[in-house]
Amino acid sequence: MTPFRKLATATAAALALAAPAPAQTPADEAVDARFQTPDLPAPNAYRAATGRPGPGYWQQRVDYDIRATLDPTTHTITGSETITYANRSPDTLAYLWLQLDQNLFAAGSQGAQTFPQEGRFGGSGVGGGYTISRVAGPDGAGLEHRIVDTQMRVDLARPLPPGEATTLSIDWSFRVPETGADRMGREGDHYVIAQWYPRLAVYDDVDGWNTLPYLGQGEFYLEYGDFDVELTVPATYLVGATGSLENPGEVLTATQRERLERARAGEVVQVVAREELSDKTAIRPRTEGTLTWRFRAENVRDVAWAASPQVVWDATSASGETLVHALYRPDAAAWREAAEMTRHSIDFYSEMLMDYPYPTATAVEGPVFGMEYPMIVFVAPESSRAGLFDVLDHEWGHMWYPMIVGTDERRHAWMDEGIDTFVNQFSKAAYFPESEPFLLTVAQYAQAIRAFPEQPLGTRPDLFASQTALGIGAYIKPAVMLNALRELAGAEAFDPALAAFTRTWAYRHPKPADFLRFMEDELGLQLGTFWWSWIHTTATSDVAILGQDQSRAGETWKVVVTVDQRGELVMPARVVATTATGARDTVTIPAEAFYGTDRATATLYLPERAERITVNEGPAWGDVNPRNNIWTR
Repeated sequence: MTPFRKLATATAAALALAAPAPAQTPADEAVDARFQTPDLPAPNAYRAATGRPGPGYWQQRVDYDIRATLDPTTHTITGSETITYANRSPDTLAYLWLQLDQNLFAAGSQGAQTFPQEGRFGGSGVGGGYTISRVAGPDGAGLEHRIVDTQMRVDLARPLPPGEATTLSIDWSFRVPETGADRMGREGDHYVIAQWYPRLAVYDDVDGWNTLPYLGQGEFYLEYGDFDVELTVPATYLVGATGSLENPGEVLTATQRERLERARAGEVVQVVAREELSDKTAIRPRTEGTLTWRFRAENVRDVAWAASPQVVWDATSASGETLVHALYRPDAAAWREAAEMTRHSIDFYSEMLMDYPYPTATAVEGPVFGMEYPMIVFVAPESSRAGLFDVLDHEWGHMWYPMIVGTDERRHAWMDEGIDTFVNQFSKAAYFPESEPFLLTVAQYAQAIRAFPEQPLGTRPDLFASQTALGIGAYIKPAVMLNALRELAGAEAFDPALAAFTRTWAYRHPKPADFLRFMEDELGLQLGTFWWSWIHTTATSDVAILGQDQSRAGETWKVVVTVDQRGELVMPARVVATTATGARDTVTIPAEAFYGTDRATATLYLPERAERITVNEGPAWGDVNPRNNIWTR
């Protein structure tokens, strides 16, 4: 979801390592508590010790065929779906669990009791929630089912063995909430629709059925599959959605189809211009009755869409074959650059992480601050060019985490929000070369934790005490952590490792332990203490130069630097000494040198006296007190 900007506007999802308990150590006063390590689950046939999928890794598959109709006079969506569920697990399943996210907006929901209705993630509304009118098996016979808040258990007519598939048919309807926990909703006749169909919960090798309720602040965890979707709306409406439009000849004019072909060549083309909106007969095949839009999306974990009778439509292309769309209301002036910004993001992350695999990328302006779904994002109007870029780019970064790499946002926010916030800084530096090199500097982090109570990064998102705490723990701190690791390992090692993790776990479900092990394996570093301190504590790094001593040693100068670990988060100390003529020497004191002590020394050699000495200099190191990182003559 949206980046943590100006503290109070942070959004959702967080982390918690599998089995996040400290490693057992003797009850000895000499043990340095700063050097604990996370107790990761034992590797097995499903998840290897290298952080990669094991030889027995498995994952369920779910395909959807959905037909839905929007009635704007009642703000109601009525739909039916057929779900094909393939059991690739080694277990026989007697029942299935589905997510009914719209039940967040039913009066008395667990989410309504957890977060205030007037708050950003509040979920309550008169007449909200699903009406489920039919649940049937492959033979059409009704199936026993039980609804528990935002979950539904469906008992199968016969158990589903490993290697077999079954189908469910469900008929449902709901009234679109005006403010849908800042993830979907409507403004007049302008709709942005998500969490809109009953969908399978994940069954995995770590947690079995993932039935954590949807409370609003935490996000989503979903299976992959193919979607065929038919959306029937008033004929005057334009629709944008996850996937490729399968029937453009039925819902677009010949002029619009020709403009889309021009957009494929790379120029930004107005498919529907602002001045054309006053004449519906010119921009719609017909203006009476309804039209049905058909979309197909392959190998995705979700589908979302938007519908409106009054949107400008710009289009271009990215990464060679991806058709980019920007749909926005006429008064959203900053959005005139949205298609170009989207093209930049898709191209940038394709090069940094892995190629964008999907045929479309659609940005929709609307009543959501910022939210991502496969191939489509919802973003508010924004008043400035830089503000729009920050949110758009963040949401497009989410196409890789968690849309391609299918992390569990309901439990582990840093694996999508944190990694995304980390990569956003490089994308912004490329689009705005004059901007600061780090989107979220350690200075901002230090300022935030002085002003607001901090919770460990390993807190489940629904348990963060406030949106501010969520923003610090799920967005800022993991980005600062990854910057520090990149500085420690070197960009030439870290960047390929992150890209390799992305490719390795594409369309799979990595857990935090997989990421930690993978990065250790790729970088050749033992990072247990690093992970423990950054993820499971609120400790901070403050490495200081305590003193220096310089003396001649033959033809060279010997420089002995004493370093003090003043923070509880122990970091390696990279000491750099520089002469007046630019000669330099660098020594890195490993974290282990500070076991049981706060002080260690580094010895450097230079052709002349050092004029400047630094330790862990620069915001990338994550040091909250940069004033004591530099000594000069």
